[in-house]
Amino acid sequence: MTIYLIAGPPGIGKSTNARELIPEGVPIVDQDLAAYQYKKRGFTDYQDIASLTTHQKIRECLFNKEDFALELNLGFPSHYAYLKSIANFDRSNQVNLLLFFTDDLHLCINRAKARFLNGGHEVKTEVIEEMYVSTMPLFEENKSLFQQVRLVDVSYTEIIELTRESSILPDWVIKNNLQIYL
Repeated sequence: MTIYLIAGPPGIGKSTNARELIPEGVPIVDQDLAAYQYKKRGFTDYQDIASLTTHQKIRECLFNKEDFALELNLGFPSHYAYLKSIANFDRSNQVNLLLFFTDDLHLCINRAKARFLNGGHEVKTEVIEEMYVSTMPLFEENKSLFQQVRLVDVSYTEIIELTRESSILPDWVIKNNLQIYL
């Protein structure tokens, strides 16, 4: 069974772009999207309901040995603790990371603000900054969790899955010695 982990700081474009990078038919569990949908339906406790339903969906997939994708920022140690609890359910499960990142922190901040102004969930600028700065050190500490790592570079004009053939690599790949994943 494969767990596809869709990660990156808030505002990077995970929800918007991950579907085309995940195998067809694999469900994506996205607690933020679930909360938004419950909020639109008028539920006052939309965050709690979203948490319950997404955890239930993950449990169902794990028990039924069905592949699924999970959107999770991986910008806080608690995110890795949660991922470890899922991965340790059955150690034969494969965890594949699809990491969205950018050299431009302000891209994340601006997109997150735009999302909030359009009715989506709010993420404070300080939280985005903290997750952005923490993403790479936390990945370095926890990279052994992943059987496969795919890197996606995000800019205002394009989103590119990086490969060995990529002619120009972004600074975040070079500074963090991530070329081994290409």
